Amino acid sequence: MLPRWLDPRRSLRARFALILGGSGLALALLTAAVVGHVQRGQLVEQQGQSMRREALLLARTLDGALRQRLEQLQATADHPLLASGLFEAGDARLLLEGLRAQQPALAWVAIVSTDGRVQVATNALLEGADLRGEPWFEPATQAPWIGGRRPAGALAASLGLDDGEPPPLIDLGVPMTDMTGRPIGVLAARLHWDWLRDLHRSLQRGMSAETGIESIVLDREQRVLLGPAAWLDRPAPLPPDPDNPPHIAAWPGEGEYLSDWERSPGGPGSSGLTVLLRQPAVLAFRPADEMSRRLLVLGSTGALAFMLLSVWLASRVARPIGDLSAAALRVVHEQPPRFAAMPARRQDEVADLAHALRRLHDELSRRLAEQQLATARYETLFRDAPVAIYVALDDRLQIANQACLRLFGAASIAELRGRSTAELFAADDAELARRRLEQQAALAAGGAPGPALEHRIRRLDGGQADVESTVMLLALADGQGVQVVLHDITEQRQAQAALRELNAQLEARVAARTAELQAANAELDAFAYAVSHDLRAPLRAMTGFSQALIEDHGDKLEPEARGYLDQVVLAGQRMGDLVEGLLTLSRTLRGALSVAPVDLSALAAQAAADLRRAEPARQVEVEIEPGLVFDGDRRMLAALVGNLVGNAWKYSAGRADARIHVHALSRDGERWFCVEDNGAGFDMAHAGRLFKAFARLHRQDEFPGLGIGLATVQRIVNRHGGRIEAEGHPGRGACFRFTLPPRPQAGQNEGATA
Repeated sequence: MLPRWLDPRRSLRARFALILGGSGLALALLTAAVVGHVQRGQLVEQQGQSMRREALLLARTLDGALRQRLEQLQATADHPLLASGLFEAGDARLLLEGLRAQQPALAWVAIVSTDGRVQVATNALLEGADLRGEPWFEPATQAPWIGGRRPAGALAASLGLDDGEPPPLIDLGVPMTDMTGRPIGVLAARLHWDWLRDLHRSLQRGMSAETGIESIVLDREQRVLLGPAAWLDRPAPLPPDPDNPPHIAAWPGEGEYLSDWERSPGGPGSSGLTVLLRQPAVLAFRPADEMSRRLLVLGSTGALAFMLLSVWLASRVARPIGDLSAAALRVVHEQPPRFAAMPARRQDEVADLAHALRRLHDELSRRLAEQQLATARYETLFRDAPVAIYVALDDRLQIANQACLRLFGAASIAELRGRSTAELFAADDAELARRRLEQQAALAAGGAPGPALEHRIRRLDGGQADVESTVMLLALADGQGVQVVLHDITEQRQAQAALRELNAQLEARVAARTAELQAANAELDAFAYAVSHDLRAPLRAMTGFSQALIEDHGDKLEPEARGYLDQVVLAGQRMGDLVEGLLTLSRTLRGALSVAPVDLSALAAQAAADLRRAEPARQVEVEIEPGLVFDGDRRMLAALVGNLVGNAWKYSAGRADARIHVHALSRDGERWFCVEDNGAGFDMAHAGRLFKAFARLHRQDEFPGLGIGLATVQRIVNRHGGRIEAEGHPGRGACFRFTLPPRPQAGQNEGATA
């Protein structure tokens, strides 16, 4: 037999040593396993989040680079030369060659008609070819399109070979429309794939070689677009699903990897790219494996220390615990405890426990007395509370205060005690009130009151009263009950009714006035269109007959009569221009808004480029702040920016140092788009005439024009719900600025905002 001090059944020291030592060893093993598992999970989560952020950054960068080329393609499609639909092949080819010269990454650019025929192309490649079967053609007729990696095909002969193979290209395409919005074809381009590959490689250089992380880019068809050569054009082994957490997956022929992925942002013109990052599992879990080994060594050492300490603890704890147990049993039997006196020299945890038990006994006695006093106070507050309160048990009223008795018209509690919810509330509201009490009963006692609800109660005299009730669960000695608080809202309800009637009348008046305004605007627009349209026929007749008179009988007229007739022709042409301007102003805002982010910097640059081509002899310094993106209708905003930049160009013609500055301004929390020039300017005293149709502040011989541009600008800004301002000084230039709301309401017509 074992000696007594080694037998766990007879020795507290042996029992402590066995329990604490075994527990310490088991704890060490469990801790090592749990910590290793937890740290693996944390590593997966942390590394996954880092990889997801890196993947999102790569996806956005690559998507942004592709979108930038697509936006440049869109800007070319919106060029007036192409948007007119009446371009010469040579002029269009020169425009496309200029675009390809600016963007060497573009291997081929072409205009494809709606029937799939190539009308114009750089280097005249594939002109006349039928491309309806190309994968990009149908999507690009509907919206801007970015395709995937595929061979150069028919373009291989002109591009040459790359490592003995035709170079791969990426499809780009944007729909083309004329000035009226009618589809006229697709502006297509083929982008060098190796340009995107080089960009991807440059972005990967920032990743640490020690972590072993590499990125793989998938196209919208979930096929590898960029990555290891062996995987190119093949489906990825894992289906991209950003909603799932990162996890360990086996890659065929390559082992286990920690993988995570992220897609590029969606929206119009999205490339649909998915960036997949992966890291070898051995490298990912190396810190967790090292931590588990260290914990196992430390745990084993600690278990041995516990076994040695347990023998000493047993002798220190056993004797005083017996004394404390006896004192506790006396308290259980409602007898005063007899706490054994502790030696003064003893100041360990056992002594602290003895003193704590003594203080606990004294504190419980004090709190019992306070609770009895608080109960008496609660009963007084409950009885005399100004609001009606009652307590129900098993859906039966048990107690109620004086305010509740007065609300129900009861003389005593006996008249209400035992009544159910169905008896206390009106017939139409009783079932709803009962369900609320049942729902509140499902909550924990002492929780927050339920939401207030309006009911009608039954008074004992047969009448009814409107009340607002709140319910809170109570833990009672006899079971679980509810406390119901009732507020009399009879007078208040009669007042939310009068107010509703008044609001209905106001809404009816507003609707009637709005309908009148919309009808008036529609009639005014129709009148302007009809007058302008009907004036065209007599003007054409007057101008035509005058020109015919000059051609057939001009040599027979006296010089003075010939001069008068020339003035008639000029006046008729001027009148025709005014009528056309009126029609343009009337058509400017017809139809619904098509709201999307629009790069006003690009529109301003395009307008300035058109003006330079029209007047190559002029030297004008044009400074355009990049990245000025506003939400609105692209067609209308293009006309708006074109008018403002065109005015700045026209009215600065008299200066040798002409300068135009396009920039953004922040004021009072709003973002303003500004066009400044140092030209002729204007007197602010006449600023009120700037935005009126056909009103001009300069003579025709100084600066030609019809006075339609700024009227059109103001109507476009108003159409978007924005504001426009003008500031100028004679001889010192002018500044026109406008602001638009963060997201104009799409689908409104002009009549609703005029």
